[in-house]
Amino acid sequence: MEKAYKMNLKIADFFIGTFAGGLVALVVYLVLSTQPNMLIAMVLGGLIGMVLALPLKILLMPFVGAFEVMIPLGIIGMGVGMTAGMLSAIPGISGYVVIAWGNLAGCMVATIIYFANKRLVNQ
Repeated sequence: MEKAYKMNLKIADFFIGTFAGGLVALVVYLVLSTQPNMLIAMVLGGLIGMVLALPLKILLMPFVGAFEVMIPLGIIGMGVGMTAGMLSAIPGISGYVVIAWGNLAGCMVATIIYFANKRLVNQ
């Protein structure tokens, strides 16, 4: 029973990363889609991503643990927020593209952290 519970938490890390990346990208796109300056959009997107990641961290920490939430969501909030802000400043780009990028980036961050942790544990 305990092994199945741990496996569900490992799978949940990927879903949390993907969801958080998409959510950050969506909010950044909705707020900054009319921003004409890419540099300002990048800075504001990073700030929005960090602010949005904080309540997600607080909500998810009791369920999946602090280490599995703090590091990935910090990276996702900043990285996806900045890149989604820059993407949102491009004229004529679809919101679906920005959200898909956020989902992909969040899943990539979760995957990289998962394999890095696995490598560190096996050393």
